[in-house]
Amino acid sequence: MFWKKDKSIRVELVTPITLVAQNPLVSPPDKTSPEKTSELKRSETNIDLAFKLINYAGLGLQAALVVYGYSLLVGYYNGFGIDTNEIALSTPSLLLYGYINLFSGALAAANYVPIIGPGILAFCFIAVAAAFVVLVVKNARVDTVIGLACWIGFLIFMAFFAPAMGVQQGIKMSKADVKGFTPQELSKGLDKQHSLTTDKGTKLIGTLILADGKSTFLLVDRTVYKVDSARGRVLRETLLSPKPDPIQSTKQESRKIESTEDVQ
Repeated sequence: MFWKKDKSIRVELVTPITLVAQNPLVSPPDKTSPEKTSELKRSETNIDLAFKLINYAGLGLQAALVVYGYSLLVGYYNGFGIDTNEIALSTPSLLLYGYINLFSGALAAANYVPIIGPGILAFCFIAVAAAFVVLVVKNARVDTVIGLACWIGFLIFMAFFAPAMGVQQGIKMSKADVKGFTPQELSKGLDKQHSLTTDKGTKLIGTLILADGKSTFLLVDRTVYKVDSARGRVLRETLLSPKPDPIQSTKQESRKIESTEDVQ
């Protein structure tokens, strides 16, 4: 019989049985929560993109300052009847004019409101730095973005406004070296008068508008003199006068016409 002791039954397990002892203190990982998997991602910095953004930003800023400086000088010299084609304007001078006027104006505008103005100005730099960090650093945490944006924004602020502050400090130093004026008079600024002698011996005293290697433009009362810098010869005289009001001029012309008709 099959149940006798001499008989043996062989059983083969197709799938092995494994026993795992689980620690009850450790909770099993939740596979359904994507937030935990996203937190485990490491932040990656794209160095190539960072250098490209810095180069593009530098070129764009220089181009904007050159265009702004050129537009500023065109409007300024046009008010005195000076054409920009008759003067030599170099790229460094345009860049300098644009930088000084733009950032000096930004500092002056920020000083109008003691607390809010500088705060808004600093926030603009921090916002630009935050955008740079978000583009360059992938999977960055919020606190990391805020910290880097504050530091980078502060460095950009110092890099941009340090030369403008140097110009303001130089003006203060020049006022300190001037003798014979009271502090109240120096606070309002000094009126600078220049004089030059023409080839005919005539001495012209007025406000210097522009002086380059070729010509010197001097404003005397209401006349702008263009003088040759090498020979001292007066090349041109431009008389400045206010433009008449078109409405008043039309009224005067109509009155003249009516008076002539009455006489006839």
